[in-house]
Amino acid sequence: MKIKTIELRENQRIDLGKAAPIPAPLSLYLEPTSLCNMRCEFCPTGDAMLRRERPNGMMDIALVEKLVRDVREWGVQLRRINLYKDGEPTLHKQFIEMVQILKAGGISKELWTKTNGLLLNPDYNQRLLDSGLDMIGVSINAVSAEGYLKVTKTKLDYEKLVAGVTDLCDRARDTNVRVLVKIADSGFTPDEIRKFHEDFKAAPFSSVEQLHGWAATEHKDWTLGTNPTTFEGANLVDKIACPLPFFMLAINWNGTVGLCNDDWLHATVCGDIRKQTLKEVWQGEELRKLRMMHLQARRGDNKACGNCSNIRTLPDNIDANRLEIFQRLTNERDANPASSIADGRKIAV
Repeated sequence: MKIKTIELRENQRIDLGKAAPIPAPLSLYLEPTSLCNMRCEFCPTGDAMLRRERPNGMMDIALVEKLVRDVREWGVQLRRINLYKDGEPTLHKQFIEMVQILKAGGISKELWTKTNGLLLNPDYNQRLLDSGLDMIGVSINAVSAEGYLKVTKTKLDYEKLVAGVTDLCDRARDTNVRVLVKIADSGFTPDEIRKFHEDFKAAPFSSVEQLHGWAATEHKDWTLGTNPTTFEGANLVDKIACPLPFFMLAINWNGTVGLCNDDWLHATVCGDIRKQTLKEVWQGEELRKLRMMHLQARRGDNKACGNCSNIRTLPDNIDANRLEIFQRLTNERDANPASSIADGRKIAV
């Protein structure tokens, strides 16, 4: 079934402008690994020089177990945990176990992941479908081996990739797991788009997306000169304050916690679940400072947020309520001065 990716979004979104700050995050990005087996030219992980600007590695499964304990002791349940960020999650040898731990912990209503599909095969596909995932996104990057070499700098057997993805789709039909096979349009011809739909006709859901930008976009035009829209094809909207710090967090492979899944630089780190509980991070002063930075129109103070193109693609917009949220955060700080420090700056309007 051909769909637009926007159809998978949460339909019952809360009004952040009226609700922020909320007592607990609605969603998390959990990064099994920052490493990848592709070198896509539209992704910072594909750039060897940029990868050196951040730490890289595999998440210790003990961190996943600790996260479950943190959330259960907090007494909240998340709407969604996305098990991916900068790298390819299936490269982690214990990825299936990670999903199983999260599912058994019951800390999230849904578990989603995305994969480039290179490691999909019948045995792994069945384990993936049985693990507890609710949604699997498969990102296709070209419709031939030659195309993959051009776009991802990766040599592969294209027919083997199609067979692995097709097997996953066929097996998913007897489960409750949704599978979306999508392609990022890096300048494909109409014939190539038709070939994508033909090659992956077994997909329960399929979609063509636009390329999207990243944090610190001054490093490169990640959209490769394609049409300036959101990855869902909607119009870009300039914003002063990013809404993400007010409803989600991203846990990097090494346990550090940042504001969003597009911060490949790790420049928005506001906590570390190796040393803190998730609740302590969410209610902590470092996250408060970053929220205030956005509300006060100072996101240029942070090298990831300052020139982030992804902010223009986000569906939520809290700009009209910046003053109200700022005041609520100030009142919250004043009511509990022992856990925070004063911020005397005024909000820019």
